[in-house]
Amino acid sequence: MGDDNKIGGKIKSQITHFARRISTDFKRPMKRFMVQMLYGIQASKDVKLSNVARSLNEEIALIKTENRLSRHMGEEELRESINEQLIEEGAKRIQEDTVIALDISDIDKPYAKKMEHLALVREMEARERNGVVDTG
Repeated sequence: MGDDNKIGGKIKSQITHFARRISTDFKRPMKRFMVQMLYGIQASKDVKLSNVARSLNEEIALIKTENRLSRHMGEEELRESINEQLIEEGAKRIQEDTVIALDISDIDKPYAKKMEHLALVREMEARERNGVVDTG
């Protein structure tokens, strides 16, 4: 059980460090929000606000935590400022020979033929190229 606490502490420390780097333009309450949201998403493995709030295990009513997180999510400058910080962080890691690969295919949704912007998934072609043949 001691190893779990060490791992959990290290993860929380890394999340805190990252959140502080991308929230340099914000005041303390918004910085705290960034840490809590990143930690909550990681801990709950979900992006739904109620699940994120639940994973924070605060000693106040769950609805109060959800309301606070929701209020911060509605901040006007949040998206733009975070995007700028993430671009700066990413730019530090991109060199002249860096390869950036994009997968523009969608998750296979066989019954969703009329969804907007649905792209063709070519999983079968890729499997055949790799020598995997589906006989069933």
